[in-house]
Amino acid sequence: MSAPYLFRVLSEPSGLDRQSWEKWYCSENIPSLVKAKAVTRAALYEAFDDYPLATKTPIQVGQTALHDVKVTHTNIEPPTEKTFLAMCQVEDPASAREEHSKRIAQTSEVLAGKPPKSCATWDSRIYKLIQDFDPKGLGHTPAPYILNVQMEPADDDDYNTFYRDEHLYMLSRVPGYRRSQRYQLVSSDDVNLSAVPRFMAVHEFESLDALDGPELREADASPNTHRVIGNAKGVSVRGFKFVKGFGDMKG
Repeated sequence: MSAPYLFRVLSEPSGLDRQSWEKWYCSENIPSLVKAKAVTRAALYEAFDDYPLATKTPIQVGQTALHDVKVTHTNIEPPTEKTFLAMCQVEDPASAREEHSKRIAQTSEVLAGKPPKSCATWDSRIYKLIQDFDPKGLGHTPAPYILNVQMEPADDDDYNTFYRDEHLYMLSRVPGYRRSQRYQLVSSDDVNLSAVPRFMAVHEFESLDALDGPELREADASPNTHRVIGNAKGVSVRGFKFVKGFGDMKG
């Protein structure tokens, strides 16, 4: 079972190379959060946009089409911005946020003696878990790829019923699919909550190659899919590739 909360941190380094930023994350930041017991388990990802999906958020954020249905994308996360993603499962979100804030204010030799807070743009958010869908019983094993599907639905109940009763089961038939977690936004220190979709589904995959296959096409052809996604006030679909796992999610 996933932890009850997710501390999701996007960042984009400025004024230093990506290798140094990744090294800081993997050797200092996330290990220290796990050691302090502020984070139960975590994974670091980098943005990955080379996959076949008609509804993924385009680089020039606007609308995409699902058959004859227009999908309205939010510009809160353009695919080429904030390309490092730390997904931290936590028991106590206040503790995780406090420890994170403390550590990014401290100087680091890896970052040439600078504090991480001044070396990047940040987007950190707290989410609460509302569904853990693990049909294969995989548990906390590293996922090579994830999709973050954020949505501001026209109707919350319709959205939740759609995911629980249909969409996740259809998605589980896609080759390479692993499992999903669904979350609801709680808070953020970095972004205006009114600009962020309240719901997010995290879909894990071994590979994203089959996202243009018949299984997903069948799911996308469902009238329920058309209604929920087509009526959504804002959608964001981004792909990420696994870098390293921490805590009891090694890899």
